[in-house]
Amino acid sequence: MDWGAVSAVAGVLAAISVLLTVVYLALQIKGSTRATHSQTYHLATSALAEMAGIIGQDKELSRIFRTGMENPEDLTEDELTQFGYLGISLFRRFENVYFQHQSGNIDEDFWIGHRDNILWFFHRPGMQDWWQDRKFGFSRSFREFLDNSAPSEITSPETRRL
Repeated sequence: MDWGAVSAVAGVLAAISVLLTVVYLALQIKGSTRATHSQTYHLATSALAEMAGIIGQDKELSRIFRTGMENPEDLTEDELTQFGYLGISLFRRFENVYFQHQSGNIDEDFWIGHRDNILWFFHRPGMQDWWQDRKFGFSRSFREFLDNSAPSEITSPETRRL
């Protein structure tokens, strides 16, 4: 028996098994990454849909939010407080979408639609007033993103209604 030949065959088999293991692991990682992206998309859209449901389910809350976005001076002190908490809740959710995009967990197509939505809400007159008082409660990069934005950056600038 030629031990050199046996050693060479064993080396080739070992190399093939390592290659197959690497290919298998790469496929597993790709599947896991896809699942992570899907879960991130689902959680982000669910959080934003939940926020819309909170505001939309109550006629008075809808009025407060709509008025606060456009004419916050028309709100009572209690209503202005409610509007402030709604803003915090909404922009925390927006900050999460921003963070997920910056981290590479959501793709550009998903981001563009949400970016437009974020900027539309952000550039409402009442939200601008609210932001000046509350912005330091958000991450520096999110603040810079919003503060350096302009309404003209919205890719779908058609007139929107609340």
